[in-house]
Amino acid sequence: MVVLLGSSLFAQTGDPARDTAWKKGGNLELLFNQAAYSDWQAGGANSFAANSRVFLFANYDYNQWSWDNSLNLAYGVNLQDGLYNKTDDRIELESRADRHLNKHWNVSALLNFRTQFVNGFSTPGVTDESLRISTFMAPGYAVFGLGFTYKPNERFTAFISPITSKQTYVLDQRLADKGAFGVDAGSQFRQEVGGYVNLRYKQAIFENVEFKAALDLFSNYLDGNYKFIDVNGVAELNMKVNSWLTASIQVNVIYDHDIIFDTSDGGPQRRTQFKQVLGVGLTHRFGSKLPE
Repeated sequence: MVVLLGSSLFAQTGDPARDTAWKKGGNLELLFNQAAYSDWQAGGANSFAANSRVFLFANYDYNQWSWDNSLNLAYGVNLQDGLYNKTDDRIELESRADRHLNKHWNVSALLNFRTQFVNGFSTPGVTDESLRISTFMAPGYAVFGLGFTYKPNERFTAFISPITSKQTYVLDQRLADKGAFGVDAGSQFRQEVGGYVNLRYKQAIFENVEFKAALDLFSNYLDGNYKFIDVNGVAELNMKVNSWLTASIQVNVIYDHDIIFDTSDGGPQRRTQFKQVLGVGLTHRFGSKLPE
């Protein structure tokens, strides 16, 4: 549906309003953390961290149709006492096509894709192949759903899909043979069908202080475990000092019932994943005003 909509949009010509229907732009950030010690009685480890983030968007709104596209890229590294480890690693693409029904409701098709750039290892600073636990497209997630979007204002959007396809890719045979990320042992692919909710919220709290949150919920109908809900939530606080200096804190929480962790204190377990990234650094915005 997204492809068909794109073809029909570009096929239209001769309307000046259509020529201004696109809004495109983005935001580039480079954030830093650093700590240094010399004869410090309380102790501590010298460390340096850098996180880069890129957000790009291209949104179309004309007549009864709209098409929102975004790309989030993030990568961060940390160096502590000579040991290197990544602190952030994310590729996320989202595209939603809407046919407006009324002021607040749309019929929608949504595509979301997530993976990472480089290898991840179980032990910080150690890059032994036997300790590699993730890599590009291992895992990779693709979600496609048909449903309805509720948008009462510019701050909140809810996409609700009763029938959604979720595909998990583990295109690394060593990890696939272990049944990583919920695939059957030896298989590089897992198909799920279930209900899906995609929530987005954005609010200015104070002048130059903005809060953003995103929450994805999915329940698989196929394996009888539809009472278990996969959760992917992100909360972010951005503080703008001036046009080029910013500070931000981001918290990411993930729970997937199909992912099993090998633990030393109780064997295989399901666990809630948690990540927090804090940084101060440089920012550059370009193109149209960032979407709400």
